[in-house]
Amino acid sequence: MTTPPRRPVTKTIGSVTFDDPYDWLQHDSDEALAWQWEQDAIAEREARAWPHFEALKEQIRANDAGNFMVSRTPPRLRGDRWFWIAPPPGGGGRVVWTSTSLADPGQPVFALADHVAPEDAASAAVLWWEPSPDGARVAAIVCIGGDMMGEWHVFDTATGQAVRAPLPAIGYSGAIPGWLADGSGFYLHGRDTQGRHRIGFVALDEGVADRPEVVFGDAEVPANMSGLSCNVSPGERWVIADSGPHERTAYVVGDTRTGEWRPFIPDGYDGELTGGWLDADTYVARAHGDDTPRGRIVAIPVATSQDRSTWREIAPQSAAVIRAVGTIRGKIVVAELLHVSLRLRVIDPVDGSEQLVPLEEAGASWISAFHRFDRTDALTFDYASFTKTAGIYHYDLDSGEVSTVVAPEVELEGIKVSQHFARGKDGVHIPYYLVHRDDLDFSAPRPALITAYGGFNSAFVPAFLAHFTPFVRAGGVLIHANIRGGGEYGKIWHDSGRLACKWNSYLDLFAIIEEAIANGVTATDRLAMTGASNGGLLAGVAIVHRPDLFRVVVPDVPTFDEMEPLPDDAESAPIRAIFWQDYGDPQDPVMSKILYSYSPYHNVRDGVAYPAVFQVFGEKDAGCRPFHGRKFTARMLEASTSGHRTLLRVWKDTGHASFDADTSVTQRAEWLGFVMAELGMAPVSS
Repeated sequence: MTTPPRRPVTKTIGSVTFDDPYDWLQHDSDEALAWQWEQDAIAEREARAWPHFEALKEQIRANDAGNFMVSRTPPRLRGDRWFWIAPPPGGGGRVVWTSTSLADPGQPVFALADHVAPEDAASAAVLWWEPSPDGARVAAIVCIGGDMMGEWHVFDTATGQAVRAPLPAIGYSGAIPGWLADGSGFYLHGRDTQGRHRIGFVALDEGVADRPEVVFGDAEVPANMSGLSCNVSPGERWVIADSGPHERTAYVVGDTRTGEWRPFIPDGYDGELTGGWLDADTYVARAHGDDTPRGRIVAIPVATSQDRSTWREIAPQSAAVIRAVGTIRGKIVVAELLHVSLRLRVIDPVDGSEQLVPLEEAGASWISAFHRFDRTDALTFDYASFTKTAGIYHYDLDSGEVSTVVAPEVELEGIKVSQHFARGKDGVHIPYYLVHRDDLDFSAPRPALITAYGGFNSAFVPAFLAHFTPFVRAGGVLIHANIRGGGEYGKIWHDSGRLACKWNSYLDLFAIIEEAIANGVTATDRLAMTGASNGGLLAGVAIVHRPDLFRVVVPDVPTFDEMEPLPDDAESAPIRAIFWQDYGDPQDPVMSKILYSYSPYHNVRDGVAYPAVFQVFGEKDAGCRPFHGRKFTARMLEASTSGHRTLLRVWKDTGHASFDADTSVTQRAEWLGFVMAELGMAPVSS
């Protein structure tokens, strides 16, 4: 492959001055895009030329029930109807379904083709959604072609007809509307032209009183919070707006009697504080702060929310990390992680008695991964493990019995799962799982694939093997690493792996690998790595800072240029604010040096034998843009002496992930096939 021409530009960012040899590839010029698509064609051709590609693709498809992007979500009870999202009959992007009972297979509320342009129907999908409390209407964000800036549509449940014209939606924020009890309107988050958070009211019926829009300054709601989900109290006096999707805090509350909004959290409160309504004037929340980093549960009178002396503790901090708190029929439901595995508790707020929902070990749920409960009137949840796809279950609050709504579609036999703890460079114990065939012979090192995330307070929980299944069946070892920066152990775990402490994430990864090698699990010439999003950055850091450890690395939707990760424009401002939450601002004199020290693009060195690399990007990804791959590929082609391939794959009409089942299968078959080819493996018949 031909290295593109160098056109160095000297830059000073923060307190760091450096030459950028491929600045021209950072801009979406005709020349840069032509080179990108040339590289993409090479990557596609080489990935699919592997003799076992089609066989691998079919094996991945057979285990694709575990793919969150195309699977069914747990049903939610609103009014007298159940709601969930899943692909429609015949396939396609996910839509909202409804039924009158858990036993009813249900039907889609609407057809996407009726509400989007014909040319967009194939790539349209629902991202976030929220039924009204009475179940009569549903609001849903519809995104096109992976674009995370979609539109809010509002549908009548009975007819599937649109209730009003679509509204702009910030899909990546995860913010959902706060409905009035009768479904006549809702509060909705957005941003003004200056990037400030705002909350407006959307009236759906005639005669519904208008409510003024409110705009919040950075002192009230930090700009680095992605979005605000509105939560209306019983009786509709209060509206609480809590942040997400990474850190969840009830920042502000509105009084509908006066129209005034004020801070909900006390002055100086540093931590998460979010939950649900216990009654018309009491909010119950998980409180994560410096004094309770794993979280405790408190009942907060809304009128005096800023006075911590009025809070009532319902459950103290324990060994488990509280990830989500919700309320259902006057009971408090708690989702928490105990050594990375889900635990569900139901607490009576009056007498403090608890019920523990019986679950298998080493499993997880959408709740623990996204650390929030969806609003519902019944406790249903998904639960998956490395060897089982997500089943959907209903817990009866009265009897304490668990019933199966949807049984796991796939259950793998002959797979062993074990949890281990490596010692980090600073002595901290770092958990990781080994997943492999139970008959695997470890008399010699095995091919291994390590994957991790380690960022943005997100817990990298156990999940069904899905596309990793062919790798494990073929004799490989999956290493699932829980490094610092994530939310597996609460506030301390997150804080110790971000900003000035971000290097801890990378050192944790290397410590786990070194332990696996020392224990004979694998060897450097048999080791692969993959990670997505923040995990893609992690993979890039691994390539350039420890090339000696890996034979092949797959960064999936990564950022590589940490000094200029996003364009300096208004459209990118909200995403930049989110990035700065974990990475820091490159213009800051201190953070610029830290960022430059690990930034993958800036740390490629000439004359180094780098591992084989297969990069995956989405053409329409607003956060992890393809220019990162262009610049990194050019630099690697110029610098590496190993002779291993560096490939760049950019998927058209795709964003941060694909909602299309076939595209998703093909994407993973390409990069996993590349890994297995580089490690000398081939899929085996199951």
